[in-house]
Amino acid sequence: MNQRVSWQDLPAGLRRLIEAEAGVFVRAEQVGTGHNCLLGMIMHTAHDRYFLKGVPADHKRAVWTQSNEAAINPHVRHVSAPLIFHVAADGWDVLGFQYLDGRHADLSPGSPDLLKITSGLQALASIPAPDGLSLRTADDRWRDYAGDHAHLLAGTTVAHTDLHRHNILIDSSAKFIDWAWPTLAAPWFDTACVGLQLIQAGHTPKDAELWCQNSPEFAAATDEAVSTFVAAARSLWAEISAADPQQWKIEVAEAARAWAEYRGVQRSADS
Repeated sequence: MNQRVSWQDLPAGLRRLIEAEAGVFVRAEQVGTGHNCLLGMIMHTAHDRYFLKGVPADHKRAVWTQSNEAAINPHVRHVSAPLIFHVAADGWDVLGFQYLDGRHADLSPGSPDLLKITSGLQALASIPAPDGLSLRTADDRWRDYAGDHAHLLAGTTVAHTDLHRHNILIDSSAKFIDWAWPTLAAPWFDTACVGLQLIQAGHTPKDAELWCQNSPEFAAATDEAVSTFVAAARSLWAEISAADPQQWKIEVAEAARAWAEYRGVQRSADS
């Protein structure tokens, strides 16, 4: 992970441009450490709060994911944090979101957050492919892991594809943040992504699937399609955890393995 930079670390010209969009800076709250962005803070002005997320302009992959977030935001802002401004100057690329006064989701068994997440996923599953915006597809992104069955993951619904507790904020409802990888997928895809995280959080695979069945889209998915997702997720997370064996990645890989064993499916590469 990367150490965050402070407001004063930013170039003076960039700070002025941000203030022109948000108002005069009063104070900042740093937000932990980041996997990808060096700037992550809550900016307080006299009248409002914004979440600033920024990366150096020469970090090409990170700038690309920021551009993905900026492009998809108009289509998902009712289930996410609205993007208020995007400033690219002085060697930085900065997104300014309306601050959401929520907390990260609790995905553990019995959590009251799960009902709100179900409702949020229903709203998310109803978002169609945006006109004029080219997005990658789930069958393309997961083809190396789903093989000849990748088409079973295809669809025309906007999917987040990286939903875990830190990307779900809970207040009166659930909001989904950090849209680095917006994708066109089957309408049940994000529900399955959360199902995997439920197993990592302590649910049995059986109980995780029962929770997923609260989604009409997931309930309508064929058994073959769900098994394709599970087998592909097992292969994907085995690869991710082997390449970078951080504890949380190992835990998600173990959750994917447990789900695959519950369903009696092999890794896609072995199928």
